[in-house]
Amino acid sequence: MGAAKSMRAFTRTRKLHRWLNTVIGIQLLIWALSGFYMVVVNLDFIRGNHLVKNLHEPLPRLTEELVPVQKLLPDFDAVQSVSLKSVLDHPYYIVKSKTGSALIDARSGVQRSPIDQSMAIRLARHYYNGEAAPVTAVLISQDPPGELYARPLPLWRIDFADRIRTSFYIDPHSAELVTRRHDFWRVFDFFWMLHIMDYDERTHIGNPVLRLAAGLGLISVMSGAVLLFFRLRHRRR
Repeated sequence: MGAAKSMRAFTRTRKLHRWLNTVIGIQLLIWALSGFYMVVVNLDFIRGNHLVKNLHEPLPRLTEELVPVQKLLPDFDAVQSVSLKSVLDHPYYIVKSKTGSALIDARSGVQRSPIDQSMAIRLARHYYNGEAAPVTAVLISQDPPGELYARPLPLWRIDFADRIRTSFYIDPHSAELVTRRHDFWRVFDFFWMLHIMDYDERTHIGNPVLRLAAGLGLISVMSGAVLLFFRLRHRRR
């Protein structure tokens, strides 16, 4: 009777192990492939650091007085900060308030935001560290692509005609380069989604699907250990 029970336990464990390997085996392969890509490809390259220049442009030599900041404040509600920066070799104030950001010409005091398409293309050329020309410029105000994640809209998207299909996203209110994307980043993002098994937002590492897969993988390993124990025990007999 003991041998029969042991054999039934062995058979059930083997079936469980095969079923789990069938279910989790594909995901294990995905984890291996996605992890390999994310480890092999340089992270700075994925981030697109090589594609960008002029992010911290020095202020131009000021030969005339700028508009005092105090004159700008009454035009905005609940000002949070005011900074002076150079945009295309021209001084601008970036006023951040309760309602958002605004680009103010520091010499004339005139608000230049939101920037138009031609200005967005000029800025993209200014920030882009390459020779390819911009081919499209679209203002995204709703239904953003997934590669933007949860960044606030609107944003100008400027696409370049290079081999890796670079895209720059520029804030129309502050003229800042918010982020950049290219095909290698998009592949990385796709593998990251598969790796953490968050197929919606691609940000939650501890999501229930990943926990379930990890749990099944652990059970598969444990069942394999039990099968090994049964086999070693059988050989000794």
